[in-house]
Amino acid sequence: MRTLSVLFFTLACAFTVHAQNIHETHYSHLWKVHEITKDFELLDVWEFPILADKTKNQDFSFFLKVMQQPPKNSLTSLFSIRYLTARSLVFLRVYLGEKFGLDKNINSLPIPGSKETSIKDRLSVEDQERNLAESNEERGDNEGIWRTVYLYENEMLTELSNDTVHALMHLGWVHKSGNYFTAQLAVYAKPRGNLGKFYMELIMPFRHVIVYPAMMEEVKKRWEAYNKLKTEKKPSNI
Repeated sequence: MRTLSVLFFTLACAFTVHAQNIHETHYSHLWKVHEITKDFELLDVWEFPILADKTKNQDFSFFLKVMQQPPKNSLTSLFSIRYLTARSLVFLRVYLGEKFGLDKNINSLPIPGSKETSIKDRLSVEDQERNLAESNEERGDNEGIWRTVYLYENEMLTELSNDTVHALMHLGWVHKSGNYFTAQLAVYAKPRGNLGKFYMELIMPFRHVIVYPAMMEEVKKRWEAYNKLKTEKKPSNI
């Protein structure tokens, strides 16, 4: 147990140094999310291990399309330790939610310290008009329902509210160099009382060591598989 604790502490220290740098790059972009989340805490920022080529029409909408592709897991990935651990954590979260009533109020409670029930209420009329997301667009998730707040040409924001936290997940399109871009994931949150704070502290090491690395790996696989499929379907000039 002591060895495990030392491992988590070492990983947490290394992540903290990395997080400070990548958090700064997140704030350097002129994204709408910065204007409407000043009372939220930026918890995590991760950069997806992909490289999009603008000359091949690989823009933000292309990335989202790849993200929505169903996973095609091989037997190797299905039985990998990281995949099995991540799935086990999801099932454990669902069980705890049902056992302790953590999900009785999905997307219905006010944002902590505010009267608004959705961060979408903070968008101006102009922001709403240029929103590319369909109204009331929602996607199912094992931990509840993530609602789309907005979708613009270079960023997307979704939200999830339950009895422990009001969470936001942001996807942004980042220029790397030349014609190459990548995507960045950022997670904001406002916990509900002491229970919410305890819950967020409890799951922090699991997010950093298991959940997000598994997500990054899965997106990379989808990106590579989708681009390979597109290349194979490309008609020959011969």
